Amino acid sequence: MIAAALLASAQPTAAFVLGGGSPDGDCRVAFGGVDATAGASGVVCADGAPCDVDGVADGACHFSVSVCTAVPVDGCMPTTIDRISVAGLPLESPPLPSHTEACGTAMTVTVPVETAMGATLLASGGGGLRDVDYLNLCCRSDTEPLAAARCALGVDPRMIAGCTTARVPALVAAEFAHARRLIERAATEPARSRRFVRRAKRVLAQMRDRGRRLAAKDDCGDSVALVASHALSTLGAQ
Repeated sequence: MIAAALLASAQPTAAFVLGGGSPDGDCRVAFGGVDATAGASGVVCADGAPCDVDGVADGACHFSVSVCTAVPVDGCMPTTIDRISVAGLPLESPPLPSHTEACGTAMTVTVPVETAMGATLLASGGGGLRDVDYLNLCCRSDTEPLAAARCALGVDPRMIAGCTTARVPALVAAEFAHARRLIERAATEPARSRRFVRRAKRVLAQMRDRGRRLAAKDDCGDSVALVASHALSTLGAQ
């Protein structure tokens, strides 16, 4: 369930998820109101924890999220953003074009326990793609085995990629689902965990490369690759 917050704000926020784009351009757009806990894209939160904005253990985590431009980050150069395409969650952009720090209306996103939701941003300016970002919101205790990876794999890449002129290949969804099953087995079968994780990493690397090839037809391929890359990052050196 996704609900709109009562207060709209075009003011900057103190917390950001940069979203995993290129380091020299990752400040151009970002997700405001949340802090990353897993890589550059993941927010893993336990029901009732301080990161759950209602602070109540009620079977879901609640996040206040906005889309922001020109986030202050050392070493990153903002640029004018003319268009932001959002997929996965109905988040509002700040008024565009924008080259200064601003955020759109905050939305309260409700994520049931042991599930995840995701959103991608494709930001354009001056006729070219300027930033690609991914947000993975998850309501799960970070003490669970492979919690961040299970969160990263708990979404449907077809629903959050934001494709317009090309379709996400069916094989991408199949690869992501296969990796999800492997990580679930890794979490529940500790004796064979490393084997399952290695297999999942190979599958996700294939998906990432497939997304990069798709990017030649549609910018959403960069989103697909970023979703896969985030899942890979949660597996680290395991």
